[in-house]
Amino acid sequence: MKASFWILTVVVALSHSPLLLGQTVSGPRDPIADTSASDPHSSTPIAGTLLDPSGAAIAKAQVNLLGADGKPVAQATTDNSGGFRFNAVAPGSYRLDFHAEGFRDTGIEITLPAKRQTPLRVTLQVAVPTENVTVATGVSVPLVSTETSENQNTNTIDRNALDRIPVFDQDYITTMSRFLDDNATGTNGVTLVVNGIEANGPGVTPSAVQEVRINQNPYSARFARPGRARLEIITKGGTPDFHGSLNFLFRDSIFDARNAFATVKPPERRQYYEGSITGPVGHSKRTSFLLSLDEDLNDQQAIVVADTVTNGVVTPLNENVPNPTHHFFGSGRIFHDFASGDQFWIGYSYEHRSVQNQGVGGTTLPSAGTDTRFLEHEVNVSYLHQFSPHWLNQLRFLVGHFDSPVTSISPDPQIVVSGAFTGGGAQADSRRTEYHFDGTEFATYASGKHNLSFGIDVPDISRRGLDDFTNRAGTYTYGSLQDYMSSIVSTFLLQKGQGHVVFLERTLAGFFEDNIRLRPNFSLYLGARYYSQNYFHDDSDNLAPRIGFAWAPTANSKNVVRGGFGVFYDRTGPSPIGDLLHFNGVNLLRFIVDNPATIPPNLSGVPTSVVTLDPRARIPYSLQYSVGIEHQLTRKSTLSATYAGSRGIDQFRSIDANAPLFPSVSRPNPSLGQDREMQSEGYLKGNSLEMTFRGKVNKYFSGQVQYTFGKTYNNTSGITYFPANSYNPGADWARSDNDRRHKFDLLASSEPTRFFTLGVALSLYSDKPVNVITGVDNNNDGIINDRPAGYVRNSMHGPGMIGLDVNVSHDFKLSKAKKESKVFSVSLNSFNVLNHTNDVTYVGVITSQFFGRAVAAQPPRRTQLDLQFKF
Repeated sequence: MKASFWILTVVVALSHSPLLLGQTVSGPRDPIADTSASDPHSSTPIAGTLLDPSGAAIAKAQVNLLGADGKPVAQATTDNSGGFRFNAVAPGSYRLDFHAEGFRDTGIEITLPAKRQTPLRVTLQVAVPTENVTVATGVSVPLVSTETSENQNTNTIDRNALDRIPVFDQDYITTMSRFLDDNATGTNGVTLVVNGIEANGPGVTPSAVQEVRINQNPYSARFARPGRARLEIITKGGTPDFHGSLNFLFRDSIFDARNAFATVKPPERRQYYEGSITGPVGHSKRTSFLLSLDEDLNDQQAIVVADTVTNGVVTPLNENVPNPTHHFFGSGRIFHDFASGDQFWIGYSYEHRSVQNQGVGGTTLPSAGTDTRFLEHEVNVSYLHQFSPHWLNQLRFLVGHFDSPVTSISPDPQIVVSGAFTGGGAQADSRRTEYHFDGTEFATYASGKHNLSFGIDVPDISRRGLDDFTNRAGTYTYGSLQDYMSSIVSTFLLQKGQGHVVFLERTLAGFFEDNIRLRPNFSLYLGARYYSQNYFHDDSDNLAPRIGFAWAPTANSKNVVRGGFGVFYDRTGPSPIGDLLHFNGVNLLRFIVDNPATIPPNLSGVPTSVVTLDPRARIPYSLQYSVGIEHQLTRKSTLSATYAGSRGIDQFRSIDANAPLFPSVSRPNPSLGQDREMQSEGYLKGNSLEMTFRGKVNKYFSGQVQYTFGKTYNNTSGITYFPANSYNPGADWARSDNDRRHKFDLLASSEPTRFFTLGVALSLYSDKPVNVITGVDNNNDGIINDRPAGYVRNSMHGPGMIGLDVNVSHDFKLSKAKKESKVFSVSLNSFNVLNHTNDVTYVGVITSQFFGRAVAAQPPRRTQLDLQFKF
């Protein structure tokens, strides 16, 4: 796929747009309200679009046109696409005031000459919705629209609904992540977008989050990944009056059921303190602050289910192991609104987290756990500048530093008995440090039927330090308990040498997009994104075109047909780069010994193993395409059906380029051990049909329901994945590790009476596959992933899931005022109400006594008390 082909595609498409052809165009949308202000023969229309910080349209907002004396001239309401219009306005000076629920009121000054005006593009910042403090339930009202970004198969939940649905431990990111597509996330994981800009974290605590979205505008060129791989967050801003939220969460295992794999219910407790407050700085109405803090004391326990050996006898082991997590996060921001309409804010955040006995559980014994810490400082800056009513520019960047050491609990060598237990020490000592810069600079311009955006995106420029002290005492792998008792080692791994490397990782991107309103009932989106990453040698062809459309049979139709196509490039993240620098045959030496004759093995004459990059490697990319129909069921609800297809091209994987060629046990290059060669030769194919309901039916149901019927196949699970046979990677073509044929999710809230509000979360998933392996290194390549004869990859059916969570809450109003009311809320949450055993770890080692069975499960029924004070 060459850059010239994509450039030609975009140029041909753009060459047919009225902007390039110089055609005369009309206003961008049909008005909701057309108001005459003077004689049309000497007047000018005013039209524009109202957007939130992420670029999505704000419908049903109030727009007031005021004269130079401040007296009202006309009023309008934005349509479903955020559009507004005033016809026949006499030349002169005016002010436009904008008011939308949940956003900060904004006003701009305009001067009208006696000629045609280009449409305005106005962005409102999120504020604490003071009039909604006591609103009990509901998500944003969904409306079908021919705006290309307003797809109705998105998943959106606002602040009010977040307070009413069951959210375990205030972790709204995990709650909403059920709507993500694991097969679309890429090597670097889920993309987090905060206020329209890619970020490392939300930067605030849960109560300062206003809205969470998934799959909003899936083909946007502003972002590297498709919609189902992005989680978008809108945070609260400052306000001219004091508002806030204080929260306390408590959970104790005395009220919980026993885990299916625990013989004795483990004593667990969690206390979580969180809050945010916003208000003016001094007496200024233009300068405000937002402060948010949380502290989490989580005394949880891991459950070990393993087979061990005591005095030569196989002994089942089942025990509970403390696994406490302590976390603190603090964030402060200062906002300032300039008289010109510019907006600026700066913020600082600090985070500290520590976890004991990390990794323990299932077949991993307590001695093989680690203690981990994480410490981060970040400074965020944002500046929105309005050059004119038609030109907006936004600059956002952050600088930060983090330090994350991992310490093994025991220094002993690690003992891995396939499918039975992992003991000894963890051999996982490491440390990651980072100084990073992320930033985005982009401009938007409205002209006639066109809304243009273009800019530069810097997802990451980081100075990274990676210290790898793993396997200093070595790891012994045994194929079975019988081999362990007979001292028959399958492989031995040892590392020594220089484990410290420092490098600069750089990822850069540029983008251009144009939303074109060709007709009142038809919109077209054209965009392109260019991507570049160092340490991979193919910056020339990484141009990713995007296209989307939305069409309605008539201007006021209740049905919209929507579709799109996009190319999305992956990025590696730091770990693969660190491997290339560590294991270059000089810095960090890795020795792999197959079937050693002695313990410890004699390393004399054992060649070192290396990590290399295939000279033909390139950045993988995926193609995504979709078409669907959306229907406005009622005034407050929509139903959509969407077919989506995806193809992963040149996907990452690793092979042993120096593997013995069966039936030989000798490597082709005897002076070299394992040669882990990173390649981009994998392939993915996915298809799905997605049904989505969003909205409010009545007081008994407000929320969203989504069912997905899909199938995804691939021949790689990522850059660290090795095929069973490095000389025949195509034989690994099978169900993806994350393939689920059926997936049903519901998030909803209800007000059956005035005495309480009910929130429900329901998930019903079919099984994931499990790979069956022998547990030994049959082909002597140093990798324990060989499959028994007759088995293909991921051939065993693994765990499905049934999860039902419930939240019952009541608001105690502490004041009679409606707009400034104080509310104390009490919520009782129950997670996994049915106490269904949801297995998560199936053993696929064919020689294990646990073969075909689970050794771990998701938590049982748990009860959580939430107390919240809002003012």
